Amino acid sequence: MTESPLIFNILIAFGAFQALFLATVFLLQPKKTLPKKFFAFFLIIEGITLIERLLFETNLIEEVPHLLGISYPINFIKPPILLFMALAITNPKFRLRKVHGLHLIFFLLILLMNIPLYMMPGPDKIAFTRENMAALLDYGSFSFYFSLSFFVNIGAYLFFALLALMRYKEHVKNNQLANWYLRILTLYTIALGLGLIYFVLRPAGLEIPLFNSISMLSMTFLIQSIAYKFFLKSDILNPKASTVGANIHQVIQDEQRIREKLEVEKAHLNDSLDLESFARSLDLQKKYVSDLINQKFGKSFKALINEYRVEEAKAMMLKEKDSGIQLIDIGLESGFNNKMSFYRVFKQATGKSPSEYLADIRANHSAK
Repeated sequence: MTESPLIFNILIAFGAFQALFLATVFLLQPKKTLPKKFFAFFLIIEGITLIERLLFETNLIEEVPHLLGISYPINFIKPPILLFMALAITNPKFRLRKVHGLHLIFFLLILLMNIPLYMMPGPDKIAFTRENMAALLDYGSFSFYFSLSFFVNIGAYLFFALLALMRYKEHVKNNQLANWYLRILTLYTIALGLGLIYFVLRPAGLEIPLFNSISMLSMTFLIQSIAYKFFLKSDILNPKASTVGANIHQVIQDEQRIREKLEVEKAHLNDSLDLESFARSLDLQKKYVSDLINQKFGKSFKALINEYRVEEAKAMMLKEKDSGIQLIDIGLESGFNNKMSFYRVFKQATGKSPSEYLADIRANHSAK
């Protein structure tokens, strides 16, 4: 086993204890949200794992052999925690139920399988572990596929966690916690993927010096980024209540109702339409509709309505290109209540004035 540089060990130790420190801070705070609790347990598991691996890499495990093997079973608790945190972020009504205990089956099985190891005397436990660590697995061995099961297990949970977050982001773009956690999980998945590639190729003869230390360092840097966010933007795990996102299925339905109101019922053609009357026609709260439009469409209610009105005007120009219709009539029929706002909004959206746009349509039509 290649000895790690001292600076590696110092950084890894710092990251491990920082993970435990952050977890303690999260759990001791009076107002603990469910995502914060899940993330605290994730940090505890990572902290314990880093400490045990560091002790083994530096041979300090000989001083505390009873700690050997603690982290392996609890790493099977980590995958469901990562998924549960994603579910808690995307649905504030999410709560743990008894059925969720089924996700601990892998942890319990691995724990039972490790009991013989825990009962060994310290020196025998260390010798047994080093022998297994030094043994080069081959593609035909049971141990190879058994170890591969960890990657399969956590990979499945990461897939569904990322899927939930990305689906949520399609409808709620500006949720700071969801966006931050999506980035964390993406980085974590990349690190795990590199570890999987190395694990799969190792029986074929691939050897990367200090790979274990480098993988521990990558987790340490991830923890540092978490600490940075926590200390400089401490409200990220204490998001303000939002009117959007409590029920993503309801959000999707309400988005569809807004689209139908504009695209089927043509509500934007009403030149006196405002947010209050629009929300009332949907039987929804004004703030909720405003937040929903901002999250889904990335713009204000007024900007969205103007966008639909401009598209209506463009369609009308195309249809009436050969008629003598006046531009002001097109603007008024599209929902604008005066010539000035029609010209201003249209040029902002298209880069051309209504007269220039209509002239281009007629010129293109004549050229055909």
